[in-house]
Amino acid sequence: MAVMPRELKVKTLDGDDFTVEVVPTTTIRELKAMLHEKKHCEDPIEHKILKVKILADGLLVDDDQTMESAGLLHAESEVTVIFCRNEVEAATKEMIHAEGFLQVNIPCSLTEIPDRAFIGCLQVVKVAIPESVASIGEAAFAGCESLKRITIPNSVTSIGEFAFARCESLASVTIPGSVTFIANHAFEGCQSLESITIPESVASIGDVAFQSCRSLSSIAIPSSVTSIGTYAFADCQSLKSIALPESVTAIGEFAFEACASLESITIPKSVTVIGREAFFGCRSLASITIPESLRDDAWEAFEDDLQATIRYV
Repeated sequence: MAVMPRELKVKTLDGDDFTVEVVPTTTIRELKAMLHEKKHCEDPIEHKILKVKILADGLLVDDDQTMESAGLLHAESEVTVIFCRNEVEAATKEMIHAEGFLQVNIPCSLTEIPDRAFIGCLQVVKVAIPESVASIGEAAFAGCESLKRITIPNSVTSIGEFAFARCESLASVTIPGSVTFIANHAFEGCQSLESITIPESVASIGDVAFQSCRSLSSIAIPSSVTSIGTYAFADCQSLKSIALPESVTAIGEFAFEACASLESITIPKSVTVIGREAFFGCRSLASITIPESLRDDAWEAFEDDLQATIRYV
């Protein structure tokens, strides 16, 4: 018996809607071809053919999947289409003539970037986020290994967990003053991250927020921060200095574990809780200043055989 076609409603990030007829065996590649016919896909500025990407419930779908295997025929399924173009100017100077580097232009009509929207997009080099966006979802750009540049506008108040995790080419980030919390795992594994600007609006740094950011050499914690999470800066092997303000009251377990280049640390008197093994593996520590109130508790934060001058104040 022949399978009757069904209407599939899709929407674009620009707010347009399309309806196409599909059957369960229709592939994503075939769906893209239909969408090319539904919308004029030539970039009016550069006269290049736009590429089509399909998102199902916020996840990119592979070309070889069928409507049925991708779960796109359920009534509750949300299908989103992205029309995008390759941007040569998004590449590095050394790769200026290379092809396939993608700039993601988020449309001004969007107020949030969905969870996992661009997860694992290995060719994304540059992302332009407009002032309309208020939140960046969980793992929205996780695993975008080629992402080098991103500007987070002041309109963004929320950055989800794992939002930029394992963006291994990301060299610098400025977090806007509208953000109050750096989420768990937000920048974990950003191995090329050399600098990070944390605004005075941030009150706490989440667990594993910057773990394994191995190019980060220094960081200034603003006076608004009261707590530093578990493993927050663990394995930041290039971190030589860090200034902890008097506002900090709690340092999580393993917070600075394996920061092998860290040379000195002053724990402010405001700290009442310092986690177990917070500074384990910090083999370059030569000077440690600890509040007198933590004299009996702080020993669990450091290795027993550490050759460092310890001063209690």
